[in-house]
Amino acid sequence: MTSSTIDRILDAAEAEFAAHGFVETSLRTITTKANVNLAAVNYHFGSKKGLIQAVTDRFLGPLTQQLHSRLSVYESQLKSNVNLNKQQELQQLFTILANSCQLVAQKNHHSLAVFARLINTAYSQSQGHLRKHLTNQYGASFLYFMKLLRQYMPSMTNEQYFWRFHYLLGTMVFALSSSEALVAICEREYATNRNIDQIMADLALIMASAAQAPMNGDQ
Repeated sequence: MTSSTIDRILDAAEAEFAAHGFVETSLRTITTKANVNLAAVNYHFGSKKGLIQAVTDRFLGPLTQQLHSRLSVYESQLKSNVNLNKQQELQQLFTILANSCQLVAQKNHHSLAVFARLINTAYSQSQGHLRKHLTNQYGASFLYFMKLLRQYMPSMTNEQYFWRFHYLLGTMVFALSSSEALVAICEREYATNRNIDQIMADLALIMASAAQAPMNGDQ
């Protein structure tokens, strides 16, 4: 089997998982679309679970590598950022996340939407093996991001921070997973075109503001 076979399987699985979910998508559907037999999937990925993990790795591998690298640079420059307020620091951090995500779209501008749909599916469907895999493989990079982020947010408990972070993540996932439809609606309703760079810049600003929202009962 060649690398092109692996790519065909991953491309087909990525599209089907994003469109229909992990549970609803059968290996038969994927193998038919990729024009391979079931043995090829088992040979390269071991099982459907292995294929699911490989699909997410194709996105999260380069994303987290870039994120970690940019966060290291950001942290090394913190002492020189004396004139930035919390809002600006948060916007910088979310811009780093946004720019890292945009690497996913370098070859295909549809990829960010697909990636966001896969993240949503990972949360909405019972995929304990995937969450465990993602935590083991990429948890350190995201914990690094969350640690830097939290220092500029209001004081809150760990549980409150869990919810706040996932509200922010949900904002990004919805905006990206629906970006193609939203761009089309905006073009039809307001006769304006928006590209992914503008969308990500808006997201960084909005998420920075939302991250600073006071907790219930705070003035």
